[in-house]
Amino acid sequence: MSQLELLRLVQTGFFFSDVKCMVESSSLFKARNLVRRITGISTRSVHRLSHSVQAHRLDAQQSAVAFQYAKGLELASKVFGSQMLAEQWLCRPCGRLMGFVPFEMLDTSLGFSVVADYLERLRLGVYQ
Repeated sequence: MSQLELLRLVQTGFFFSDVKCMVESSSLFKARNLVRRITGISTRSVHRLSHSVQAHRLDAQQSAVAFQYAKGLELASKVFGSQMLAEQWLCRPCGRLMGFVPFEMLDTSLGFSVVADYLERLRLGVYQ
């Protein structure tokens, strides 16, 4: 998929059910209640939307944030060799990131960029 096709999907809005499936694929995402974090809605509303017959789309901003979390986990999994190791790294403070927890940085475009850049340097062996 090209960057422009991805942009179109984000602008259109991901389906809530697809984001929920993405969250369910990660123990870290489930434990950190990522659906609530992405949407900003209550647990009760998340539950209601999960059981709704009508398809619900996230708005463009929520979709962009969902993408950043998914891409962050994908990048970390490639660098650390498994999703389990990636999730462990994502949920701990990182000294090279000034003590920030990478997972907590993924909800902004700047934080995502910092995490992605750091992971790329790790992949290339710039940081040991």
